[in-house]
Amino acid sequence: MKTHILNLNKSPYENGKASGENFKAVLDPAFIKKTEIINHDKSLMEKCSFLLGRLRDEFPVYYEETKGKADGLGLELINYFSSLCPELMGTYQDSCTSIITRKENGNFVLCHNEDDVYIKGNLCFSKISYGNESCFITNDMYNMPFGNGVSLNSHGIFKSINFCYDENINTDNLPRYFAQRHISEAENISDFISRCTQIDTASGFHAIAIDINKNIAVSVEVYSDGIDVEYINDVYIHTNHFIHGKHAINPKASPSGNSIFRLHKATELLKTAERTGDSLKKILSHESPDNNWEKSIFQNETAPERTLFQVTVNTDGDILISTDIYTTNERIVTDRKGNIRICQQKSEK
Repeated sequence: MKTHILNLNKSPYENGKASGENFKAVLDPAFIKKTEIINHDKSLMEKCSFLLGRLRDEFPVYYEETKGKADGLGLELINYFSSLCPELMGTYQDSCTSIITRKENGNFVLCHNEDDVYIKGNLCFSKISYGNESCFITNDMYNMPFGNGVSLNSHGIFKSINFCYDENINTDNLPRYFAQRHISEAENISDFISRCTQIDTASGFHAIAIDINKNIAVSVEVYSDGIDVEYINDVYIHTNHFIHGKHAINPKASPSGNSIFRLHKATELLKTAERTGDSLKKILSHESPDNNWEKSIFQNETAPERTLFQVTVNTDGDILISTDIYTTNERIVTDRKGNIRICQQKSEK
């Protein structure tokens, strides 16, 4: 199945609807069933209604995108919105690994594994227009708002996202998915950091941001009660547990995942690796000899969440981003101007 590239340049509602219509034919019946859980739970329905009202009142653009996506998928808005509330519905992933290094010339190389539950057909790349001639390119899935995962916007800000295991959840706050949508429009690194504080989020997450024009990179851990920022000047690795400040002393990771293993293994392999995209890609492609996902960085089809694609960002060249999609054997390249195209070649680890 070929990966679609959507150019969404209309109203927020129409952009959401076009995305939903793109996925309607491949909508998973199990996903539809999960959206109907709230129909049989009054307290969940009331909480979803409360959060949807907050989204409508505080971030009407994101509300309109969500409404459009629900209509495009042919789902009731409140039911579809419940699927975008992972903290409320108990939906968690222990997935994604990021490595970034700074070269001697000051440029950055980043490699990121985007891991998630594999649903056939649930991936495209969309170019979302917003505001005054601004846009961002992002991986687009029907079970998330725009801007979740990786994105590059017209201001030159690239970002990647890692889920983080969080025991401090506040379901009165908006789902983290919408905080991740919000930071996709950052105009610079200072704005990126500021945007990380502008939505009270139900749970935390991690983001790396690179200003591709000024060669500035930051790691931001977002918590339900604040943020912690580290500027990146050498090498940096993050998986799916908090590691900044006090969290570095006693890290807490999901007991059912392998976040700590991936962090330690990537750190070990990086010690002897060159600071090139190919070297970082090789690290993130590490699999155990016995095909054990718990002892692997790259998550194959035996893992609860598969590595859907691998992104390599190099601020040196004209080809800024190379994305290998392993579920369809395609490579997508994005240049510095935001032009995106599919290369007719098989992507290999």
